Amino acid sequence: MKRWKYSLIYLFGWAFRIFGTLLLSTCRVSVFGREIEERYLTQHPGKSLLCPTWHSRVIFGVYFYRKMRMVGMASTSDDGEIAAQGAKRFGWKVVRGSSTRRGGQALREMAALINKGYWGGLVVDAPRGPAHVSKLGIIYLARISGIPLLPMMWSADRYWRLGSWDLTIIPKPFSRIVFLYSDDLIQVPADADRAECEKYRQELDDVLNKMMFQTDNFFNTPGISDPREIEVPDPIPVPF
Repeated sequence: MKRWKYSLIYLFGWAFRIFGTLLLSTCRVSVFGREIEERYLTQHPGKSLLCPTWHSRVIFGVYFYRKMRMVGMASTSDDGEIAAQGAKRFGWKVVRGSSTRRGGQALREMAALINKGYWGGLVVDAPRGPAHVSKLGIIYLARISGIPLLPMMWSADRYWRLGSWDLTIIPKPFSRIVFLYSDDLIQVPADADRAECEKYRQELDDVLNKMMFQTDNFFNTPGISDPREIEVPDPIPVPF
């Protein structure tokens, strides 16, 4: 990468930190389902978790986990460098790789860091989709690290939606945000073969899409105090 381009991306990282903090600190956040995280960490002291979500929900996720020892993955492309610089400014450690380049090495690097106590935060339909369909990488990471998956999702009552491939949302100032953890951990056995890994990948997709429907409809469903009370149609509708 040319030096001038890297300098611009580096400055973008700090601009993202400043703008993101000013914007997202005005939002009011309600968290649901955190008890499963707390129970796991009580039962397994010193352990960490893998927290996957969709690419469209990455922005607030980076901010939400800013005070924790988080490691994420970004592609080796220029877009990946932009994402990496933004995440680093919020205290994340970032390894470089994707499903199309340097993926296996990046997964091994992440697994080593996770086993040292880092939490893994991944956008599982990256780097370029298709949206809301995960790659097998997250399942392989759970398998080789022995760390379970705790899917997470969020939405807001007011947001901007970008016209990108993933339809990324950005909360508007002073919006209300609902942050939801899955009811159950997904534990991938160390001896799972490719066919079994594919089943876990589909399970992850179903859980994330269910949670996305529940959080997206939380603020416009009367009489609901918890997003988990919202019934989800079958098949699960997803935004495209």
